[in-house]
Amino acid sequence: MTNSLRCMETIHGDEYRTALTQIFVAQNLAYFKKADKALEVFRAFHPHYAIPYGCVDSALILVGYGEKKGALDLVSLGIELLPYTLGRGGELVQFQLLKIATVMGDSSAVQRAFEAEKTTNVDLRQPYQLFLQDWKPSIWNRILDFVRPARHWENMPKGLNREAEIQWHAKRAVDIFTALLFIKDAENKFLSGEKYPAHWIEFAAGSGIAESFNTRNISVQIELANLALLEGKVTIALTMAENTGKLLIPWAPHMSGIYPLERDLALLLSKLDGANQLRAQCKDRIVKRVEILKQVLDPNEQMTHLPFLAEAFYVFGDTHEATNVWRTAAELCAKNQNPESQSIGLTRIWMSYARANCLPEKTTEALLQKIETKLPEEYTKVHF
Repeated sequence: MTNSLRCMETIHGDEYRTALTQIFVAQNLAYFKKADKALEVFRAFHPHYAIPYGCVDSALILVGYGEKKGALDLVSLGIELLPYTLGRGGELVQFQLLKIATVMGDSSAVQRAFEAEKTTNVDLRQPYQLFLQDWKPSIWNRILDFVRPARHWENMPKGLNREAEIQWHAKRAVDIFTALLFIKDAENKFLSGEKYPAHWIEFAAGSGIAESFNTRNISVQIELANLALLEGKVTIALTMAENTGKLLIPWAPHMSGIYPLERDLALLLSKLDGANQLRAQCKDRIVKRVEILKQVLDPNEQMTHLPFLAEAFYVFGDTHEATNVWRTAAELCAKNQNPESQSIGLTRIWMSYARANCLPEKTTEALLQKIETKLPEEYTKVHF
């Protein structure tokens, strides 16, 4: 992790790619319950419009651990940086920040999120009331949910014009985030010995099998499986894990979201009793992912995504294959002609080893160190 953070500091160039790397690192720091470090990472470079979204994603992870202060510190930073999202869909991240503040019970952060309307020029009062009905539904809404359990997750109607399609996508994105938030707070409450409402899980379960335009619904399915495992509901966790594998199959190799999900599923299956067949299926799919990725994606994308698959092999106990995949990523990093991409690659590869809780073999470690040592010289050859 120390190596990853040091390599992140060497990044110079495109601010968007830098912000995406900050978000990647902060999410992993949140996974390790290092909220203060995640906050430092977000403040380490110039403010960027993507960072509030990263604050949301990292805060969401911390919510699951019950790390209230860390989550709210990230919410506060996200609200502070909302002006940078002007003209770039800032109302969506504003709403997400508002939801986290509400669930965390911080009235001050809720007020600040509402006041950000001055920046986004979007009145969230009506959608906020709809969120409250999902969070703490009235008796009438509970009846509606019983009669039509999938009413939140209906497929896109045929024949919609472009504007209506955009609205459908926006609502689906909003509802899926709500589902993830409910699951994370359910994890928090379970770990704290508190009860959580069953309707949260009923709501979330619908999104796990609903039509989606990205891989976020698969994230819901994995989180539901993790919650079930946490609660000792092994049979439910197995069913959810099986469904997750089926949902992952159709996605093309260019869909970047599938690679961390494959890693997350592998990690889940490694903890599940009675999952031998699912582990074998998952491993076979990951072997094919590696083969297809090498054939279809450009070298920079390969360098970015291969470490996730290496982690998956490692948690399954296949250290030989994991070592080969990590080595390939390092070799691709060494061959890259762009020092900015090399800085990003080093950051991601080292963090991948941190997530797997292992060290690289000596030859790969030496190669990574060699790339880092040459970075100052390589940066002198380009003009950012």
